[in-house]
Amino acid sequence: MSKLLSTNPLYFEKVAKTYNKNMHIQYEVFRKVLELIDSQPITTITDIGCGTGIITKKLHDHFNCSKTLGLDQSEAMINHAKSNFQSESENILFKQKSAYEFSKEDQADLIFSNATLQWLPNLDLFFKTLKNTITTPTIIAFSIFLPTTYHELAQGLKHIINKSISIPAEQFKSYDDIKTICSRYFQDITLQKHNIIHTYPSIYELLNIIKLTGTKELYPQIKFTQNTLKALEEWLFSNYDKIPASYEIAIGKIIINEIK
Repeated sequence: MSKLLSTNPLYFEKVAKTYNKNMHIQYEVFRKVLELIDSQPITTITDIGCGTGIITKKLHDHFNCSKTLGLDQSEAMINHAKSNFQSESENILFKQKSAYEFSKEDQADLIFSNATLQWLPNLDLFFKTLKNTITTPTIIAFSIFLPTTYHELAQGLKHIINKSISIPAEQFKSYDDIKTICSRYFQDITLQKHNIIHTYPSIYELLNIIKLTGTKELYPQIKFTQNTLKALEEWLFSNYDKIPASYEIAIGKIIINEIK
């Protein structure tokens, strides 16, 4: 697996303080996942890849939970979450832990993950871990970005610089791959595909949003110059009349009724 898909926790630590005010797409995706599970009876939640904890807190309040746990591999993200949202009185707790380390003590009515799973090098292992660990009736709800995310930007770079350029999003699992993996371990699966398009005033704004929400170097093999950025912006405007960014996402719900 390309190292482009290996999320760098050290970089996520650098963006912990700026993440919340730039996570517009993550909020939008979160609301779509919430629509899928809103009618479910939920009193306990585990949020995998909780980041700064702001979504974890929103989930906790929305469902009026008795206990909520946020897990993330980034120490800085967890520290930020603890400082801002951890509350023993409300029973909201945070732990530094990777997605693969999910254990029986992390079980809850809802296992939730928003805009995180695309960075896992081994998505199959993650769902296998959940399957082998969960022993109580559970809902798994998640969102995951798909390979055509940022496809306008990818096309522009291929045209301006090099046709062989590959971006991290192109290595994400496809919708069919995700469906196959989930079906390997679970039966009651709902999977939806959504496409959200945001527009930006300039190429600088778009690349900055990408940077400030955790993708350290969108194209680590490219050294952007002013001329490159200008040419890329002109290409996008000439083809789309704007600076667009498509976010293609899969939203899933898995219901586990069997008790081991």
